[in-house]
Formats: sequence, structure tokens, C-alpha cells
Amino acid sequence: MKAALLPYRLRAQLLAGPAASDGAAAVGHLGAVQAQLHDMSLWALSRRTGRTRAELSAEFDAGAFVRTHVLRPTWHHVLAADLPDLLALTADRVRRTLDTAAPGAGLPPARRHAAADVVVEAVRADGPLTRGEVADRLTGAGLGGPGGRWSTQPLAHVLMEAELRGEVGSGPVRGRQHTYRALDLPTSSRTPDDRLAWLARTYVRGHGPARPEDLAWWASLPVTVARRAFALAELRPVTLAGVGLFTDAPGAYPVPVPGALLISNYDELISYRRDPGDWGPHGTDAVLRAQGLLLLDGALAGSWTRSTSAAGVALTVTTPLAVPDGAALDAEAARFAAFAGDGVRATLSVRA
Repeated sequence: MKAALLPYRLRAQLLAGPAASDGAAAVGHLGAVQAQLHDMSLWALSRRTGRTRAELSAEFDAGAFVRTHVLRPTWHHVLAADLPDLLALTADRVRRTLDTAAPGAGLPPARRHAAADVVVEAVRADGPLTRGEVADRLTGAGLGGPGGRWSTQPLAHVLMEAELRGEVGSGPVRGRQHTYRALDLPTSSRTPDDRLAWLARTYVRGHGPARPEDLAWWASLPVTVARRAFALAELRPVTLAGVGLFTDAPGAYPVPVPGALLISNYDELISYRRDPGDWGPHGTDAVLRAQGLLLLDGALAGSWTRSTSAAGVALTVTTPLAVPDGAALDAEAARFAAFAGDGVRATLSVRA
């Protein structure tokens, strides 16, 4: 995403203007929230709601939103009510990535499907179950993994297959271990065209103004399908920062850009098709491998990490640039401290 478009997207992203009431409202507004790193995905929701980690964790454990593989072969938080339509649109394409990776995982598709049958039955009977417990159930059913044991990758493929059926999703965290719970999803009444239009409107509501190419990247759809979705949704064309975009609002207008933003490296703010020169002169390749991204006046300027101890949380910002607005960066640190918990003290250091 070009930094010049950020002023027009912050409101849709819930990073400016009214906040969402809770995590489920933020997830529903955005349509899906990247959740590869669970803790940092909760920070992404906190930045849009003001809720603490404990409050958002309680929502997640209670099933207010579901962590699952959908859209792309990555984790996302979604609403259970939206999941049937998202799976109908994207599950087959995600499943094909599993078929392609099957030789490397040592797990032929037929065996993956058979193992997923066992997982669904076990989770429905006795879930939530941890990954280790799922592996034990597979072994007990006479389904050993490649080489006789269930290592990380093949087991992940089996669980993903169960998720793509809409029958299993992440359950409450047990200690430090995620679990898997059974899902009982509602049946969608949308037609295929209704579903495409809904997806385009949902994406633009939470990410707009945007292009069909952005939706194609986000939902792993062919660009031709994404263009058709935009047409079915009857979105309004608009030109901003020299870019042809579409919006669901009659008058897209800019909002003030915060002097500093500390976001997750998987934040929805970067969920657009990547173009050369996005986010300013520093690019994205190196910092996307960090825990979090630093934006200064809307341009990508570095990365940040956090560490927690009995004394509080220590945030370390790494940037080759001078920070023009130290108060804005301090405010972001204070937000993260509030997310971490009542009375948690945050210390902030900046290094080149």
C-alpha cells in the first residue's frame, strides 16, 4: 500500500475515528484479521478497540471470533457467521496449496483427508484438544504420520484440512498451547453472485478505498473474479493519490495520520497487493520479518520488538531515522502498556 493512501484508509481500518466496541466487532468490520502470531493479532485488535489482552483473550476463548485457515493458507480471525461464505469462496484454492505441498510433507491428499476425518470425530467427541492430543488420537486410530510419527508440518496439513471443511477451528488457549474445538457453522443463504458482492463490500468497508487487485491478494482470488466482485457490489470509483480505487462511501476523505504507529508485521493495514515503493523508500522485505512495524508520519520507518518481565514490558524501536514526534511514539507505547494489563509499566528505547 502506498503511504500516500494511508490518510484515506485509516478510518476504514479503525485506526482513526470511532473505535470498535470489542474484538468481535473489529473482526466483523474488517472481514478477517491476520492471526499468524496470536498475541500480536490481539494487539492489532486492541489498537482498534482499546480492549486489553485479557479482555480479548476472554472473547477468543469464548468463541466470539474464530482463528482458522481461510482466504489464504494463513491464520485469520473471522466471525463464525461469516466463515461459511469465506470458505465457499476460498477453501478450494487454499486446499490446492496443500495438494501441491503434499510430496514435501510426505502426506498424500487421500491420507490427509482420512486423517482429517479422525480429527473431526475426535474433536467433536472430546474437544477442545491440543495438537499433541490430536496426534495421539490419530496414532490410536492406526493413522501414523510420515515415518511413523506426526511431525509439525504433516499434522498442520491435517488440521488445516479439517478447518477448511468448517468443522474445526482454534479453541481456548490451555496454558501456552492452542487447542482445537468443533464448529457448528450456520448455513449461508447467499447465491454465488451475492457471495462475491458481499466479499467485495466487506473488504472495502474495512480496507477501502481499494482496488480489485487488493481483494485478489487478500482472498487468493483470480483478479478477474475480484473485478467481477467489485462490479457486483456496485462500488464507487474514485481517484486518490493518482491511483484508481473503489469505495463504499460517497466521499472518501482523508483523516490525520498519527505521527507514529506501532503495528504487527501482519496487521491488516498492510493487507493490500504489494507494489514497488510501497510505504516509502525503505521497502518492506526486511522489517516484515520483525515482530512489528514502525510507521512515522505514515511511512514505513523501521521495526519494533517487545519483551515482558516482572518489571513490565520493554519496547525497543529500531529505525535509521530521527523520530519527528516523540510524544506520538510515547502514546503508542502507552497504548501497548494498557493492552498488556492494568498497572503494567512500559519502557521505550529507540536505536538505529
